[in-house]
Amino acid sequence: MRIVLFLTILLSSFYSNAQILIDDVGDDWRYKVNCALDTIKKYDNHRFQTINLYCKRITFWGNNFSTTEDEKTIMISSKEMLDGNIYNISAIIVHETYHLMNYHENLDENFEESLAYIWEYEYLIKIPNVDSWLIENAKKQNEKYKGLILQSER
Repeated sequence: MRIVLFLTILLSSFYSNAQILIDDVGDDWRYKVNCALDTIKKYDNHRFQTINLYCKRITFWGNNFSTTEDEKTIMISSKEMLDGNIYNISAIIVHETYHLMNYHENLDENFEESLAYIWEYEYLIKIPNVDSWLIENAKKQNEKYKGLILQSER
């Protein structure tokens, strides 16, 4: 019985990321994304489950920023992948998943971006010894988009 339970737990960890198709473009990018997903699962299982619910594919593109391609696809910038910071890649996946969750909501762009940075920040502060610049960036970007919301209301 214990062996069956152990194998089930072991295999479920391998299967957990299998629901998301990660494009294989070489340079170990698929491996880095899987490491990022494992990091999310380790420190914030709720967000990990949300990612599995909303994201069906992770791909890459040559622009300087990450985005969503459609209602189920995250596109990570080649710039971020070349940098290779697993915590940053995980933060990108968390952030872009927030946009996938709200794909059909027609939220104000600045409002949605502000909320996505809050969602990202709440994830990042759960990681011990995470790069402080990631937390500071999430806070700074949230403030930027809150400011844009206030400007548009005037």
